[in-house]
Amino acid sequence: MGRSIRVGKIFGIPIEIHFSWVFIFLLVTFLLGNQFAGHRTWTVLGSWTLALAIAVLFFASVLAHELSHSLVAVRKGIPVQGITLFFFGGVSQLAHEARRPYTEFLITVVGPLSSILLAVGFGALAWQFRDTGSSQDVAIWNLAWLLMDSNSPLEVAFRLLMSINLMLGVFNMLPGFPLDGGRVLRSVIWGLSGSYWRATQVAVRSGQAIGGSIALGGGYLALNYFQYYGISGIWMILIGGFLFSAATATYRQERAKERLKTYRVSDVMNEEWWTLPGEMLMNSPLVARGLAEHDNLLAVSLNGHVEGMITRRSMDRIPRRAWGSTLLSQAMLPLRSLPILTPADTASEAMDQMETGRLSSLAVMRDGELLGFVSRDGIIRLARRRNRNRD
Repeated sequence: MGRSIRVGKIFGIPIEIHFSWVFIFLLVTFLLGNQFAGHRTWTVLGSWTLALAIAVLFFASVLAHELSHSLVAVRKGIPVQGITLFFFGGVSQLAHEARRPYTEFLITVVGPLSSILLAVGFGALAWQFRDTGSSQDVAIWNLAWLLMDSNSPLEVAFRLLMSINLMLGVFNMLPGFPLDGGRVLRSVIWGLSGSYWRATQVAVRSGQAIGGSIALGGGYLALNYFQYYGISGIWMILIGGFLFSAATATYRQERAKERLKTYRVSDVMNEEWWTLPGEMLMNSPLVARGLAEHDNLLAVSLNGHVEGMITRRSMDRIPRRAWGSTLLSQAMLPLRSLPILTPADTASEAMDQMETGRLSSLAVMRDGELLGFVSRDGIIRLARRRNRNRD
């Protein structure tokens, strides 16, 4: 997702923070701290400490939402490349989409359910730490009323987190991409119709309609009632615009994948490659020349047989200072440990295999005979060339 910083791993899943997250984290802390500072009984230090704690727990809730998606995906055999927190929330980066509608349904629905469970938990804590003199019928979404009604900082914090998680769970179930509700909608239509592409089209169009409606509603409020709802209107424009653009990007991506199903590996297979001996060092000029002239890929032979391949990506995994003492056989990707394609496989299947294994190229074989190699870049070039011809 661009500029992100890895902060650690949870259950082996890398967690990253996008630079835009820092802005929204500081903004949430500032807005809450500014509101709390005016409380009649709280100290300034206590108010800002509470604001910071709520901001941390808010993003921990978002992380828990995404982590639930990722854990179920791993359970269902889909590798997870990481979770990234960013301006509008978070995203779980799955290696590939679910292969079955039921799997997609399970992976998706667990996110909103986790948010609702968190809302219930925070609600129970709010009740436990409630101010006995407060009225329990105060609207949970109105912070100003809540601050006037309660002197308990823990009650205020937990009621806010309850309302945030409840809204997060409900909002995410709106039936349109890229929201969880859009994926649930797609899984249901996919299961009923048997057509992944048709289900995607419906979910994407629904997402565009929802995003466009939110943005238009925000524009109306900002233009006509700016004094009262100006900030809310601007937020609605930003959120609606993000949903619309994300849905549109999903449509274009899925349409490209659908078109790849019409191409075979034989259409894009590179049948000319260089083979270098495994005893050659990585810093050999022949290695650099071969990668430059043959789509960043070289075959590596051991005892006269091709046993592996070297790509630009696999070269980059070895520190450059070690190239002078590392053999190609030590740095190569063994073919026996990689998925093998056949000429009859579709380009879409090849892309899925490479995405799953985080590979840039794969070997093409038939009856144990090496026929060539397929690369991600080669498939992309083919798709662009065919699209230009179609246009």
